[in-house]
Formats: sequence, C-alpha cells, structure tokens
Amino acid sequence: MVDKPGAGRPGAASDPERSIGELVSDATDNLSRLVRLEIKLAKLEAKADATKIGKSIGEFGAAGVVLHLVAILFSVTVGLFLAEVVGWQYWLSFLAVTGFYLLIALIFILVAVINLRRRQGLARTAVTTSRLMGILRGEIRPPKRSDLDTAEEGETSGSANS
Repeated sequence: MVDKPGAGRPGAASDPERSIGELVSDATDNLSRLVRLEIKLAKLEAKADATKIGKSIGEFGAAGVVLHLVAILFSVTVGLFLAEVVGWQYWLSFLAVTGFYLLIALIFILVAVINLRRRQGLARTAVTTSRLMGILRGEIRPPKRSDLDTAEEGETSGSANS
C-alpha cells in the first residue's frame, strides 16, 4: 500500500483492499498536485513574458533618451555644418538633420516591437490545461507513465541547457 496518498504512480496497481475513501483521497491529492503544477507553470511563463515586456520598455526608454540628448546637442552642429560647408539654406540643413533622427527613432521602435511580438504568452500552460480538461471529461486517455518519465527527462535536460 502507498504510505502517502498521491505518492504512488498514477494507474499503478495498488492494494485491492483499499477503501473508497482512500482512493478518493488519492485522486483528490493527485488532482490538487496537478493544479498546483499548472499554476506554477503559468507563473513561470508569465514571469518570462513580463521580463521580455520590461526589456522592450527599457528599449523604448533608451531610444527616447538617446534621441533627446543627441538631437539637442548634435543637430545644431550638423545643421550649421551643412549650411556653411555644403552651402544649403539653414532651413534645409536642419530639415535633413531632423529626418535623420526620425529614421534612427523608427529603427529603435521597430526593434522594440519585434521583441514584444516574440513573447509566447502562456502557450504551454494552455496546452497542458486543455489536456487536463480532456482527461477529466474522459475525452482523452492520460499518457502512460513511461511517456511521462521520458517527457520529464527531456524537460530536465532542456532546462539545464538553457
């Protein structure tokens, strides 16, 4: 007999003398453990997304700071340089400088948008939750223990490599 409810392997043969109460207790413990693991997975994925969003916000901030400081200090110099050396009118020189800084800002914004779109959301949580709901409804059969062992080893080695 299993010493601790929920500690045995799912689907493993157990003592035929176990009462209905013990079986229900095991099932409840297994279900609560599964729900805790789903919540843990959701938290980990949400944290990863929050990190990516934070980095993108930092990139937007960096773009703003760089554009502000450089535009103020350097644009006057370049505008005057173009007017004096190239012979452009002052308004045309400063318009060219403004266009250049606008291009740089657009590049920063494009990089930040690309990074925001790379986030995955709670993809793995959605898959495992839908599988769990299918198992509870009886629509799909739970994976065999050997499949679970293989998946857990793959996750362990995959997270160690990250």
